Amino acid sequence: MPGTLLIDEIVERVLQRIAEADPAQTIVGISNRHVHLDDADFHTLFGYAKPTVKKYVRQRGEFAAEETVTLHGPRGHMDRVRVMGPNRPATQVELSRTDCFALGVAAPMAQSGNLAEAGPIEIEGPVGRVVKAHAAIVAGRHIHMGPDDAARLGVKDQDRVSVVFGGERGGRLDQFLVRVKESFLLELHLDTDEGNAIGARTGDYVTICDVPRRTSP
Repeated sequence: MPGTLLIDEIVERVLQRIAEADPAQTIVGISNRHVHLDDADFHTLFGYAKPTVKKYVRQRGEFAAEETVTLHGPRGHMDRVRVMGPNRPATQVELSRTDCFALGVAAPMAQSGNLAEAGPIEIEGPVGRVVKAHAAIVAGRHIHMGPDDAARLGVKDQDRVSVVFGGERGGRLDQFLVRVKESFLLELHLDTDEGNAIGARTGDYVTICDVPRRTSP
């Protein structure tokens, strides 16, 4: 809607000014459990082709969908798990470690899209089910950024950096993977376990530190 798009544009301009003033500052996004589906699995679960937009998220073109699924594991199930859109080339279920214990799912920590060692899980939709041998992961902590952000910070794609969090439970977390892509907006992602442990919330600002040193050619 035009009003929503205008608000998003204003917010993005404000965030850009903050980044220009202090390039080491980045906004936090806490990721709850969610599911990305490929076209075939989405159709099996819902009986139609594409997810319906509920709310756009910060990264361009990505959204929380109206659709939800039920996840099944050896120990139990979780209802109303949000589908994220648009559909992707491979189905991926992102869980916290606490979720894995509750479901009885053996999911490794991995970066998005790295599913070779991902754990098995069953996904139920309104009209069907799919059983995936390699879909469940605990998403590794990471920071999205565009090329301009990376240049300001002096980092490159696949670098690892540390981040300092403020607040009463604040501290420092290491091993954030830098992910650089033209379409990305600057944003740090943690799962709910990590966010709760360090007292971080979506919309907080944190400071990137320990940027890898570059040697002159």
